[in-house]
Amino acid sequence: MCLRTTEPARISVELKRALEFYHGTVEDLIRELIRVLGVNETDRRALEIVLLEDKKATTPGILAERLGLTAAGVTIMLNRLEKQGYIARSLHPTDRRRVIVMATELAAHRIQELVVPMIVESYKMLLSSYDSAELDIIADFLTRAGELQRIHRERLRDVDPYSKP
Repeated sequence: MCLRTTEPARISVELKRALEFYHGTVEDLIRELIRVLGVNETDRRALEIVLLEDKKATTPGILAERLGLTAAGVTIMLNRLEKQGYIARSLHPTDRRRVIVMATELAAHRIQELVVPMIVESYKMLLSSYDSAELDIIADFLTRAGELQRIHRERLRDVDPYSKP
């Protein structure tokens, strides 16, 4: 009977430790990626969004919403990324009032060179370590955890910043 009450607690502690370790290593990896690319965190995230939504028309408005930036903030950020050769802006092909943001070949090449080998290595490790049922559970967990992160982010966007002491 004691096993039933302590097992969930033990698993909870292990899960907390694993998530803290994972989040820390992701932050460390992103910090190094930022260093190598020569961008800041917001610029990196914008570049990631643009690259991931390559087939869709990413607009400054989409980036503002996803990053929690003002229109002016997005313009400044896009100017930086354009100056570095990572993005290009053009008019929407059917709505000339809208601007589309696209990743350049330079950005795609650098991400391909830096990130794709890490992704391939990760998939190889996961596929060799877990069976398909376990991978389904892992994918479900990560999807749910991501949804929670999105919910938490939206809640934080409604909180006023702390005043400076």
